[in-house]
Amino acid sequence: MKLYLSRLLLNQYSRRGMSEIMHPYEMHRTLMRAFPGPTDNARQEFGVLFRAESGEYGKPLKVYVQSLVEPDWSFLEDLGDYLYPSVHGISYEYKDILEAYNNIQKGNRFAFRLRANPTKRIAKKDDPLRGKRVELNREEEQIAWLIRKSKERGENTPGGFELLRKHGIACDAPNPEALRLTVHTESKVRGRKKTGPQGHYTIHLAVLFEGLLQVTDAEAFRNTLIYGIGSAKAFGFGLLSLAPANT
Repeated sequence: MKLYLSRLLLNQYSRRGMSEIMHPYEMHRTLMRAFPGPTDNARQEFGVLFRAESGEYGKPLKVYVQSLVEPDWSFLEDLGDYLYPSVHGISYEYKDILEAYNNIQKGNRFAFRLRANPTKRIAKKDDPLRGKRVELNREEEQIAWLIRKSKERGENTPGGFELLRKHGIACDAPNPEALRLTVHTESKVRGRKKTGPQGHYTIHLAVLFEGLLQVTDAEAFRNTLIYGIGSAKAFGFGLLSLAPANT
């Protein structure tokens, strides 16, 4: 097994690139061309997660892509002005990061960044919308969602980490003042997912989490890193990125 992390530099003046930033499912469709296919569940099969980040004025747009399969980004060179015109000629690169993830141990601390789509399912039996996902708009709800995911990423699937307070101790309550965490609710992400002859329109709430975490279960945490957090991964959500905690 291998795990690749790619960094793409996109031209901030490219009409296609800017359109895909605004409509990330279209970016997903472009990125999937780097992998073998097509298959019915290509994103899941190849473990593709991505996050796009707008740069400062005059700087390239950065897109981070994680995958279980080695990508081939050479097709991007044929998309007109899509790539950033780098003076060093390197507009995309990737590396195998699995060894670094295998070295993660219980108790390790990391700074992290996660763009996610915090939701919950309506569970009331008498609610006509029972089973439907609804977005969590209040910051307290969003933090509580992330704490739940840290403990249980999915049903009977531990997340393997905990959020840390400002003084470096674990936090299991949604108290924004106590956490080493910033929460930024971004704009709604709109798109059209082409499933079937007509497709359907989608709207997702984007929330950017940045903070400090500690690993509680190394194997579970590696799986969280590999498979991502939350829903709507084809829309640029779920990729958990790490940096040394002292940064």
